[in-house]
Parts: sequence; C-alpha cells; structure tokens
Amino acid sequence: MSHIVILEGSVPTDKLEACVELFAKNRLADTKTYDGCQSCLGAVNKSESVITLWTQWESAEHFDRYMEWRTERGDFAEVLSYFIGEPRITRSKLFFS
Repeated sequence: MSHIVILEGSVPTDKLEACVELFAKNRLADTKTYDGCQSCLGAVNKSESVITLWTQWESAEHFDRYMEWRTERGDFAEVLSYFIGEPRITRSKLFFS
C-alpha cells in the first residue's frame, strides 16, 4: 500500500504568497516527478495562513530518499524558513482508495 505524507503549518501572513509561489512554481513540480511519487497536492487556507501539502508515495523508503535529496540540496531548510515553527508532518499507510 502507498505511503501518505501530509505537511501542514502556519506561515506569517506577510510570507504566505511567497510561500505558495515557492511551492507552486518550484518545489511541487520536482516532487511530482521524483521517483516513487504517485500524487502531490498543495492547498492554502488564506484566512488562517496555513499551507497543507499532501503527497502519496510508493513506499516509505521512496519518501525517505526524497527527503534526503531535499535536505542535501538545502530545499527543506529553505521551505522551513517560511513557517512559524516546525510544520507538522504526518506519515500514514493508505488503507483505502
């Protein structure tokens, strides 16, 4: 079964548009084409200034390799700089689709 990863976090209102643009124009396209990524969705709640990313992976190992790649490139640190504190990352195994 697929591995689901959800990232959700608050972003300061003055950084929200820049954060959405970073994900929409730069990061999520790379994520969708990364080996093992089956699906990738991004959403924004502007009234609460919250970003949510939903990804589906062939396996937990595929996601782990992806995160190693993002960390080595410095992408993950850049993304974290937009959030207020650490975003919540939930990892789950898909049981129905």
